[in-house]
Amino acid sequence: MGRTGSCQCGTIRYEVEGDSLALVFCQCTECQKLSAGIGSYSMVLPREALRIVSGEPRSWERSSETGARNRAWMCPECGNRIFHENPDDPAMIRLKAGTLDDAAALEPDALVWRRSAPAWMQAPEGVARFESQPTPEEFFAAMTLFQGRAQR
Repeated sequence: MGRTGSCQCGTIRYEVEGDSLALVFCQCTECQKLSAGIGSYSMVLPREALRIVSGEPRSWERSSETGARNRAWMCPECGNRIFHENPDDPAMIRLKAGTLDDAAALEPDALVWRRSAPAWMQAPEGVARFESQPTPEEFFAAMTLFQGRAQR
């Protein structure tokens, strides 16, 4: 893949190598708060695919509605979130896809927490939809539908 990205102020710059496992748009109330909008767009990646090339992100942690730990890594200057991880499963991360330099070219594979989405938001055709947080098994079973799509 070979993508680059940054925080809003440019203090944190990063590179991503390899293909994402999925592109997910989350519409839970926590993601609505972090984006000050209708949700957050995340690229699911192996941790080793991300390389911070400048700056040193700081972290903040909370528990999710399901009880899972969620650690957010962000710019210490502008506060822009760069990625999230579950400290109990650090091999996988959720890169905040809006921080990529080419974010406009991305299309989601799945929408999660649809029950929290604004009533006016329409889901694109051909995208997996979940009313709440799917289990990893449910999520990756749905992603098999997208195996024929172009690699990201």
